[in-house]
Amino acid sequence: MGVAAALGAGAARLLFYPTLLYTALRAQLPASRRPWFHRIDRAVLLGALPLRGRSRRLVAEENVRAVLTLNEEYETRFLCCSAQLHHWSPQEAIEAIAKIRPHILIRRKQVQVLESFHKDVTAGT
Repeated sequence: MGVAAALGAGAARLLFYPTLLYTALRAQLPASRRPWFHRIDRAVLLGALPLRGRSRRLVAEENVRAVLTLNEEYETRFLCCSAQLHHWSPQEAIEAIAKIRPHILIRRKQVQVLESFHKDVTAGT
């Protein structure tokens, strides 16, 4: 791991708790238009990682069985499942997510994974 990567990882860890606090407080505001999560389809909820207090409710009310972050490139493949289920192109999948959670930033590497997955699915591989 290079120095820049190590500094980036360290900065991300340093900023995690303040941004978590900001997100939690913002979700509690009465006029908040940014709920903790949104349902994308019958199988996928997209949002912030659930806190312990919310985990039990998500299991009971939303039938959540697994939690996945999209921080790593390989995790984006799970986003591809919704694209495949709805027969979306990569751009259509990104647009659908943007309509539901407009503050989400899909990074270039995630787009590349979506495009590669779509190419493989349409080629039948």
